[in-house]
Amino acid sequence: MEAVTTSLFDGVSDEEYLAMKVCFKTVTKKYKKGEEIPMPHEKIGLVQSGRISLMKTDINGIRTIFEQLRKGGVFGDMLGYAWADASFFLVADEDSEVLYIDYEHIIKRCPNACTHHSVVVSNLVRLMSEKTQALSEHLEILSRRTTREKLMAYFLLLSAKAKSAYFTLPFSQTHLADYICVDRSAMIRELRHMSNEGLLEIDKRNIKINNRKIK
Repeated sequence: MEAVTTSLFDGVSDEEYLAMKVCFKTVTKKYKKGEEIPMPHEKIGLVQSGRISLMKTDINGIRTIFEQLRKGGVFGDMLGYAWADASFFLVADEDSEVLYIDYEHIIKRCPNACTHHSVVVSNLVRLMSEKTQALSEHLEILSRRTTREKLMAYFLLLSAKAKSAYFTLPFSQTHLADYICVDRSAMIRELRHMSNEGLLEIDKRNIKINNRKIK
């Protein structure tokens, strides 16, 4: 979930950013906590503040978090979400503000041949690549059969990215259960078992993977 690190405006100065907001004819909208947000068509949404989750609900009503977006995060059907059907939706986890940009304003050739416009296009390509990789990692976790296997697959991924046996979960246990698509109560029981067996050390959202064989 934390794999997407590129910002759409990396390498663009504050002055250039303000000029591009005018050039791109941006629109800003605010959403209250718990409010559903439509997936923009041929637009890119840039989170200005707050936190937004991309969710999916299956036929049994089980929710899965596919991505959690914070300040600087982007979403839209042009960013690898074309596959998202009606069971996918966005929801504001807290009061949020989103800046919307028409996709064509980003990819069309700027009449002034602005260098910073080319930088944004390059960032957009990197973002699409990172989102594809993050989706692949998530699907790998979801492909595991048991709750323990899913937890360990995700924890090992976070540990590898932190380059340490210690790492901090990027969200609550409720969101963790949604992310790996398991029942929250069953997941908490499994975490307790794994801690009792010495596989993990858990202090709220801080976790250490012990150097033992994973069962």
